[in-house]
Amino acid sequence: MKRLRVFPWERACSRLDASRSRTDTLPPGTKASRVLWAIKARGLQAVPAIVSCTRELAAQGNIVTQSGKDTLRLGTPQDTAGDVFSIGPYRILHLLGEGGMGRVYLAQQLHPQRQVALKVVRGLSVLDIERMRREIEVLAQLEHPGIARLYAAGESRVDGVDVPWLALEYVRGLDLASHADQNRLDLPARLRLLIEVARAVHHAHGRGVIHRDLKPGNILVNEHGQPKVLDFGIARLRDDAAHGLTRDGQVLGTLPYMSPEQLQGNSSGIDCRSDVYSLGALAYELISGRLPHPRLNTSTVYQALEIVRNETPPRLATLSTLARGDLDTVIMKSLASEREQRYASAAEWADDLQRIIDHRPILARPMTRMYRIARFVRRHRLLTAAVASVILVLAAASAISLRFALSEQRARTLADQRVQESAAINAFLESMLASADPELARGRKLTVDDVIDQAERDLTRLDGKPAVQQAVAATLSHTRRALGEYDAALALNARALKLEEETDADAAQRSELLHQRASLQIDEGNFEQAKATLTQAREAWPQAPMPKQLSFDLTAARVEDEAGHPEAAEAGYRAVLDAVRAIDTAVLASDADLRGTVEFARSNLSGVLRERGALEEAEQLTREVLASRVQNLGERAPLTLSSRNKLALVLAARGDNAQAEKEAAETLRLQREVLGNDHSSTLTTMQTLANILMASKRLDEAEALTRESLAGMEAQFGDAYAQTLASMNTLAFLLEERGRIDEAEAAYRRIISIQTRGGVEHPTVLAPRNNLAMLLMQAGRLEAARAEFAILMKSARAIVGEGHAMTAIFMSNEGLCLARMGRNVEARVALEDAHARLLRIFGADHARSQTAAERLAAVYRALGEHAKADALGVLPQVKT
Repeated sequence: MKRLRVFPWERACSRLDASRSRTDTLPPGTKASRVLWAIKARGLQAVPAIVSCTRELAAQGNIVTQSGKDTLRLGTPQDTAGDVFSIGPYRILHLLGEGGMGRVYLAQQLHPQRQVALKVVRGLSVLDIERMRREIEVLAQLEHPGIARLYAAGESRVDGVDVPWLALEYVRGLDLASHADQNRLDLPARLRLLIEVARAVHHAHGRGVIHRDLKPGNILVNEHGQPKVLDFGIARLRDDAAHGLTRDGQVLGTLPYMSPEQLQGNSSGIDCRSDVYSLGALAYELISGRLPHPRLNTSTVYQALEIVRNETPPRLATLSTLARGDLDTVIMKSLASEREQRYASAAEWADDLQRIIDHRPILARPMTRMYRIARFVRRHRLLTAAVASVILVLAAASAISLRFALSEQRARTLADQRVQESAAINAFLESMLASADPELARGRKLTVDDVIDQAERDLTRLDGKPAVQQAVAATLSHTRRALGEYDAALALNARALKLEEETDADAAQRSELLHQRASLQIDEGNFEQAKATLTQAREAWPQAPMPKQLSFDLTAARVEDEAGHPEAAEAGYRAVLDAVRAIDTAVLASDADLRGTVEFARSNLSGVLRERGALEEAEQLTREVLASRVQNLGERAPLTLSSRNKLALVLAARGDNAQAEKEAAETLRLQREVLGNDHSSTLTTMQTLANILMASKRLDEAEALTRESLAGMEAQFGDAYAQTLASMNTLAFLLEERGRIDEAEAAYRRIISIQTRGGVEHPTVLAPRNNLAMLLMQAGRLEAARAEFAILMKSARAIVGEGHAMTAIFMSNEGLCLARMGRNVEARVALEDAHARLLRIFGADHARSQTAAERLAAVYRALGEHAKADALGVLPQVKT
């Protein structure tokens, strides 16, 4: 009879230190990492103590005894179709696999009922047994959802030798590569798997464990899509050298995934960056379908070392078009021959992959000035929500001319000319953005404005190259618009249009510049000019393809929207969506620009409907946009998160503050992770959540968020930025809610001062002045309020015109002020006019129309005109 010594961790570890009391015995099922206090304190020396402990348990009868026929013999493969073999509480079901060090069996545990992967040593050398014991120690220190758990370990006496075994979590699933291929995972899904693997590997690194054998076969993906890292059999601990387990000249691992230092057998040179190399090889294969060095599969160690030393793998971008740009950079950096050129940790590698998914700048290379600005513009494309196409990044500016030239099938000589222009543009952008270099800045913190200012000054260097000047000016105009600097953007756009006349530009280029100008004129509030410019854009390219014509239609609807004509805007947006319904769904799915036009039309229509009180349809449209962006961009993409913020606004308008808060809070959490705390979209969502909290009277939380948003906006973009002023307005309103009237008044006056200091008033100045006038009225300072309303009405008529909804709303507020002053005849005139306008714009059921009706009825009653008041259907007890 042969004895099998079994020691689940919860039974054995409490015996390691005789000085510990009986209360140290832990209950069954306790996780290994929490009970191996002795290993953590004493290192590898604790393993023999555990083995010794099992012998004591055996002497006390606390062991499992099996007959010789049930003993698992290690010298030959087992046929489990016949006799059933057992080790301790585990019944062997069948062989899962075997490697150089041992075999892994699927086994059934009875208590608790579960299947485990039972690993046993194949060879009987002292070193192999010691490695198995070391693997027990390694796994005992690791507790992570991405690493297969250790359940128990033990020894069996086989042919006079103690043979260790361990019971591991059994992972039902395919290896990493097979899982990705069989499930036809797209690129983002493959990257997310790699990120999870890297996080698990980093967890091991944080506990001093280097895996050294990362490959698809050692990573299984379970039924829930969770990858699990397996087989730490040759993993290296920081103190392995002290125990003689890792020696120089010893090559351990799988050749195609091994780093150069592993192939050299240089144990002192192996660290977490060696695993980073293996992760890079995994990623290379998972994305391209081939290994970085395919010949390593059939090479000797010496040949493999020569290949890795002397041959550079093809760049990933040459094998997969999906890997162009940042992804190629990230993967190739992890495969650098020199450790110093790789990522310093698996976490940094994972972070850059996540940045690629989230469309954020990677850290894999020092970002060039052009690259910084390009990424900045890309991340701020939410600011141009009215146009179908996203903001063009600076680095792509030169591609405009080339793209249109090729699309029109111009002569090759012209195409060559465009290529030369492209090179000249890139050279200019790189040199002129050198002002962003910290060394050249002499310690001064430079802003994007500083860089763009320098770029504009340097444009004169391009005299004699009108095509290059035109492309750069157009691109800088995009950037100015993203920053909310509409006057400067218009000036650059005008410069580009003038230069366009000096070049051999085609109709598409001129039309695009005019379209961009129309959008800028909308931003400026020059709606009639915008209409005229948009007409010019259409005429410049009468044969524009249908997607471009729809983007023109979308901009035309936006003119009506911003001009305060919600009925016309709604009709325009619906016309765009009706036209899209006639397009083949396959065409729509394959055309990102067209899909963007549809999303913006739905989103803008939702905003109009929200203002008009059609909240159910507004919510439906917002959810449709959100679903589309989740499907096409992913849940964490910036545009997707913007849609979630808009959903929160709709829910708040519907009075569902609890759900609105939940959406806004989750959006903010994701934006903090994806975009960072200082991104304009993150700061904007802070305002959304602050307003929702304010409505729930949670003023302390609302004020904290508002102040964080305001500080971030001012630091990033200055006090004149539109969203900065919006944050100031939210703070002023909050101070008003808290009864801090003097502070609120000062805040409103600061906003107005900033908005008017340039001498030109923009539509955004109207709301803060209205809020100031309302504040003064509520505080009983009626004369001061009346003076502000007078200024407000004059500005509204001049800026947005008589027909705008804001003009009607302000007129109603002014009428209320006149009524409170006892000037009821004047109040009646103002309120009758305001009520008629609001009925025409919003309809009788809208809250704004009803408020105006209540105010007018109160004035009628004050003047004794009760029949008129009753005709409005307003109860007489309503107060003004």
